[in-house]
Amino acid sequence: MYATRFDALFERGREAVLAGAVQCQVPPVDGGNRWVMSAVMRPDAATARRIEEITREAMTVAGEENWPTGSADSSHFTLRALEEHRVSVPDGDARVSRYMAALRTAATAAGPVRLTLSGLTLTPGCIMLCAEPSGDAIERLYDAYEEALGEDGWLEADFDRNIWYSTLVHFTRPLTNPQAVVDWVGESRELALGQVECPHVELVVYRFNGSRMVLETLDAVSLNHRP
Repeated sequence: MYATRFDALFERGREAVLAGAVQCQVPPVDGGNRWVMSAVMRPDAATARRIEEITREAMTVAGEENWPTGSADSSHFTLRALEEHRVSVPDGDARVSRYMAALRTAATAAGPVRLTLSGLTLTPGCIMLCAEPSGDAIERLYDAYEEALGEDGWLEADFDRNIWYSTLVHFTRPLTNPQAVVDWVGESRELALGQVECPHVELVVYRFNGSRMVLETLDAVSLNHRP
């Protein structure tokens, strides 16, 4: 099921990249619908380093002007996007408090999330590391968070998050050598990076540091409880 979805993404991405129709990222603005406050899971340190190594290879092919989102300090798997981009989030923010209360409730339904990193794929806007759930913990967490959020889950109320992935490179301009990018990703479609366990889920905002997007953690919840 997941392989089929990632295959379809690759075909769509290949066509867009070869046609010169890549979707280019720009730094977010206040109230924008990209790089929004989200609940995410980060890989363990050893896996983050492996992801960073692959990201460096991808950047060599795609071009150093793009964003290396798969760097060790920013690689992540998104559980749910929550609201528009906010340049400033004050301490004691009411919405943040509600998001975290819902996340603590949802965490009791899941336990640690395990994902198998099964290869790369391509989209019109990025190079992705594909992840497939090992067990049903991430699905239980996703469903429980949706229920606990209630009306606060409005941003993705009509969105079906039916794949799991970590983005390695976000494109920021037309690619210098589109064919090389397609070929490199194609050769890495079944690149196995093993299994990752995510023991925490974090509420984050994204900040542009001048050369790429980085994550700022607002709060975190342990997933070590086993239902």
